[in-house]
Amino acid sequence: MAHRIEQKQARRAERLALEESLRHAEKRRRAIYRTGYGLVGIIAATLIFLAVALGGQKPGSGVGSSGTGPDIGLKAPDFTLSDAVTGRQVSLESLAGDQTLLFFSEGVGCQACMVQAADLERSKKFRESGIRLVSVSTDSSDDLAKAAGQYEIGTPMLSDPTTAMSSAYGMLGHGGMGHPNQDGHAFILLDESGTVKWHQAYEEMYVKPGQLLTDMQEGA
Repeated sequence: MAHRIEQKQARRAERLALEESLRHAEKRRRAIYRTGYGLVGIIAATLIFLAVALGGQKPGSGVGSSGTGPDIGLKAPDFTLSDAVTGRQVSLESLAGDQTLLFFSEGVGCQACMVQAADLERSKKFRESGIRLVSVSTDSSDDLAKAAGQYEIGTPMLSDPTTAMSSAYGMLGHGGMGHPNQDGHAFILLDESGTVKWHQAYEEMYVKPGQLLTDMQEGA
């Protein structure tokens, strides 16, 4: 038991160090942006850092998650939340007709989470899959709107400050740092009728789009 506690503390220390490094990377990103290198170079630099920092972590471990996630094969809970990108209301009913990947993350305070959403949106393989991307966090609409502009995210970003949807879907503390009152880093795949096909929580803050697609194909 003591060994497991020490391992958990070591993993937490590594993640905290990673977040601190990401904050420094964000400062460098802003400095680079002001000098005119542009967003493409910024994201590329960030991803290089992430690839090095996260190398060796096993995808899909879900260690440290306190949430339980949804029941596979059952209809997902109803919800209606505001999309910070467009200002429109998004509900489970409005998603009917397409497969949808719900991405629950720690939000604007986690740079890697924002890069995750941006990269999924830009991934050719993900676009070709025909799966719609909808991100969810407990941040305010204003904060999410600013982040969407900063990272050039055009897919829906749902604001859930009351944690009503996140709680109903079992996403609080599920993956990521495991904060009990905040979404972790987890994904839920809904079919065209809103039934849960697959879900996975990840301890790491960034999962390559190709790896995520592979996990979905193997698990769904």
